[in-house]
Parts: sequence; C-alpha cells; structure tokens
Amino acid sequence: KPVDQTKLEAALARALQYFRLRHQVNGLRAELAERFRIVGHSKALGQVRDLISRAAPTTASVLITGDSGVGKELVAWAIHLQSPRQAEPFVALNCAAIPKELIESELFGHERGAFTGATQRKMGLCETANGGTLFLDDINVVPNEIQAKLLRFIENKTFVRLGGTTDLSADVRVVAASNEDLEKLCREGRFREDLYFRLKVILIDLP
Repeated sequence: KPVDQTKLEAALARALQYFRLRHQVNGLRAELAERFRIVGHSKALGQVRDLISRAAPTTASVLITGDSGVGKELVAWAIHLQSPRQAEPFVALNCAAIPKELIESELFGHERGAFTGATQRKMGLCETANGGTLFLDDINVVPNEIQAKLLRFIENKTFVRLGGTTDLSADVRVVAASNEDLEKLCREGRFREDLYFRLKVILIDLP
C-alpha cells in the first residue's frame, strides 16, 4: 500500500514538535533546579540537604520552620523538584499576604454567589495544584475554622468550595512553613494540635 505523503509529513511534524517541547521542558527544569539551588557548605545546611533528599521521594507532608528570610520557599521548591511530582504544578500561597477572610476562597475556591462580589465560580489553589505540591507559607496565621478544613483536605484529599455542597478531590502534597513556634501556638489554643502533627510528618528546621 503506498505511503500517504501528507500523513507522513504530519506525523513527522508532530514528532518533531514533541521532541522540541520535551527539550524545552527539560531545559526549564534544569533552570528551575539551578535557580532554587541551596548554596552553602555548613554542617547545618548539609543536614537540611539530607532531609530534603529523604523527604522528596515520599508523599508525606513537610513542615519547614525558621525565621523570616532564611529560605523556606527555596526548600519547598527543592523538595518539589526532587520529587516524583516535579513535572506537575508547584503552587504557593503566602497566607500572611492576603486578608484572613479570603484564605478559604484562595485555598478551596468558591461558587458563584458565595459572597458579595463572587460573580462566578473560582477554582482554588488546591485544585490548581492537583498532582503537584501546595506550599503554604506563614501557615501560623490561618484562622482556626479554616485549619479544620485544611486538616480534612490533608487527611482525605477532599474539600468543598466556599458556598458549595459537593465534595471535590485533589491529589496534592502539602508543604507548610512557619516563622512562629507552632507548638507554642497549640498550647495557647491558636493552632490545632491535630493539624500541627499532620503537617510535621517530616520537620525541617532551617538555620
């Protein structure tokens, strides 16, 4: 049977496009790995690198602690880029950078009419990060009522959009960070102890 030249050329064009895209993706991954490379040779940083390499292949939640400016998001990126989820989204939310009353909508999304100004359905970051990693910086400022919903999401991978009634699901690995002592906040009743232990399956304390 004679070869259809047009179909052959189209197949070759698709194959060429695929290899070009794969090359671009590999280049972007290498660029990200270099951008988020942890620089330093101290014993403490060596221990951090060791924890990252052990945490990355797992599905466990990770809690990163340390003062502001020590590179907690850098560590979260390093975990993501060394994990099996590296080709999937890395989504970050600085919980301290948005009003507390909007955190739930940012995380879980909302339905149209859920509150004044909600003129259409919005997808939350949990959905956006599906398959990948969700990094929650300054987790210590999240209100208690939202902590309960976040705990449910970590345990069951399910959530409900604000104003909705339907259970939705997303396969997300949660990496959280805090510049406050969460154990102290738990003792003061400002942070849920059960959520704290769910988050700190692996604990990385940065120098």
